[in-house]
Amino acid sequence: MNKVFKIPASSPTKLTTLEILKERLKPLVGAEFILSGKSRTDGSNLRKLIASRLEEFPLPKAAIEGEYEIVPPKKKGIPKIVREFIDTYIVTSGKTYNLQVWNRIPSSQTLLIKYESGEILKCNDVRFILTKIDVENKKIASIIIATPKYIVEKFGVFGKPTIKHQLLISTKIREKIYASDDKIMFFKDSKKLSYLICHDFEPPKHNMTEEAKSNEILSIELIKILVAEKLIGYKIPANATKNRGQALEKKVLELLDYPLTNQELLHGGFPDIPNQLLEVKVQDTQTVDLGKFSPEKEEVIIKDLHITTFDIRYLIALTNPKTEIIEGIILSPGEKLGDVFSYVSDQSYKCQRSIPMDFFEKHTGKVVINPD
Repeated sequence: MNKVFKIPASSPTKLTTLEILKERLKPLVGAEFILSGKSRTDGSNLRKLIASRLEEFPLPKAAIEGEYEIVPPKKKGIPKIVREFIDTYIVTSGKTYNLQVWNRIPSSQTLLIKYESGEILKCNDVRFILTKIDVENKKIASIIIATPKYIVEKFGVFGKPTIKHQLLISTKIREKIYASDDKIMFFKDSKKLSYLICHDFEPPKHNMTEEAKSNEILSIELIKILVAEKLIGYKIPANATKNRGQALEKKVLELLDYPLTNQELLHGGFPDIPNQLLEVKVQDTQTVDLGKFSPEKEEVIIKDLHITTFDIRYLIALTNPKTEIIEGIILSPGEKLGDVFSYVSDQSYKCQRSIPMDFFEKHTGKVVINPD
């Protein structure tokens, strides 16, 4: 495959539309395709075939080096045909087809490519080209162009293995925070939470471990004033990572005026401070361990208020690893973290979605887009 396909388009708006892709791929239906029996070889051959077809037409203008950033480390989760933001898949035989997507949650809004212009390409922007092979006749039977949103709505959510999630905060963003006037990167509360918060401080009425209640949740703006601004320059008095996290959590509780009768007994669940929907993290390397829950994927945390991982507020203290002094703060609802930072895993993983084979068979002889 031509190396030009490894370079992103100059802008998401320059990607070839799905309708035009459909027209360009039509001649491949009925074309010979001989399976080798080796999945990697067959996948590579199909990718090269589709790329060579696309190369017969003007490709989107290439991005200039330095004007974009591939966000995931080692380019994990980036589609193979980057220029058109496409991943290709071979469908053969059987009762169902198991669509496997590696190292990204397909329907999530996690950043994959970030442009200097502020434009972004996310996981849910990747286009799938699903190619059905007539095994007996050794020909391409049909091509289905599908979006992640369509697949989820048509067949259900992708399954996801349990993995250790991390948030990657680049040196560039860290330095940008340090250079800002207040040394705080701040985002407002989620729209849903904005109807449940209070904007005037009153001493806590409940224990920090009690479930959050409507109109008793401090706004994130108040938390910025009461906590974040006062933490800049604070030295965390602990060594081990876990102890440092607990030390910071205690300091946050103190600033919020929560009584701690036993300084050793903290909540230990998610979020760290349930009464304020606040998760507290310490970060002195590039990665932040997120634990059991990750705001990369929306999950309900409090059923009564329908609070999800997108609504939980994250306070991430950026510390100097040598001095343990907090030099910057990130204060954000979970839904905004993926707009600026990248979610990564400590291992390769795959998300899977089973699709009935008759879905492909009823489109034999065609190239279709998100078919009904």
